[in-house]
Amino acid sequence: MGRITLLGLRRWTVTSLTVLLTTAGVTAGASPVAGVQAASATIDGSTGHQPIDGFGISEHFGRAQIMRGSQGLPAQRQREILDLLFSRNTGAGLSILRLGIDSGIQPIDPGGPNATPKYVWDRDDKGQVWLAQQAKAYGVNRFYADAWTAPGYMKTNGTDADGGTLCGLAGASCASGDWRRAYANYLFQYAKFYAQEGVRINDLGFTNEPDWTATYDSMRLTPAQAVEFTKVFGPVARAGGYKVVCCDSFGWNQQKSYTGAIEADATARGHVDTHAGHTYASKVDGPLPTGKRTWMSEWSPDGTTWNEAWDDGSGYDGFTVASAVHDALTKGNTSGYVYW
Repeated sequence: MGRITLLGLRRWTVTSLTVLLTTAGVTAGASPVAGVQAASATIDGSTGHQPIDGFGISEHFGRAQIMRGSQGLPAQRQREILDLLFSRNTGAGLSILRLGIDSGIQPIDPGGPNATPKYVWDRDDKGQVWLAQQAKAYGVNRFYADAWTAPGYMKTNGTDADGGTLCGLAGASCASGDWRRAYANYLFQYAKFYAQEGVRINDLGFTNEPDWTATYDSMRLTPAQAVEFTKVFGPVARAGGYKVVCCDSFGWNQQKSYTGAIEADATARGHVDTHAGHTYASKVDGPLPTGKRTWMSEWSPDGTTWNEAWDDGSGYDGFTVASAVHDALTKGNTSGYVYW
């Protein structure tokens, strides 16, 4: 869809306004702030802008378990949080849930890249299955599963954490062999497990912040290596009907290098449906160099606690979040925004 109809534009405006007001701690029925004059806005239904895929969140690294009560949150409060996030009547009406893939479905080396995989499935996935099922019940129909790393035995450093590169890519040879196809199959299997739980994964990503080495799950890929793996992973994802997302770089400007490399390769370009970047290292200052869909797929402001203030100058208040969403849509022409 190259243009938004008037009805579609109206729906997008209402949804995005709800997101902005909710993240800022303001409800649609709130009283005007003292001393601030009301403003009006005009929607031009004849002007087409980028299509909007939706707005969402991620609750990876056990956050979903906390939401489910692993640290004592009672059922009433669990429902309250779910309503605030996903209800279209009393909450933000979010429509995208980003799921984090780790090495849990194949925690041990099956004996090499050509050995029969030893997949396991606990039907929980650190609480993410429950959260996905809850989100679906609210009407969420866009699930994006993204891998922070390949299992450690598939990487040059032998561990899930501390970077390392997928064995078999250019410049990443390993004694254990070439794990590229095995990793592609691994991601495909993750999506199949969710299908068994009644959740259809729509979008699959094979890397998260490939330009950042973290002490937790992380894996390094250069733009050239991302292009190379896209050619392996793309056909596997297509076979399952999944859209490919790449590359969730640590910063928006940094993502431009990954997007540019993919766009410059005719084969890789045909396999990637959505280009996604984060805004930790650099903010959105313009569109990514592609005609495909783009998402701001992860960011949250600095600060150790959730700040309920609208505009207290802290740099992680509601106005900061609302401004970031606004800039992604207007400066970056993004079709999706996923908060961390």
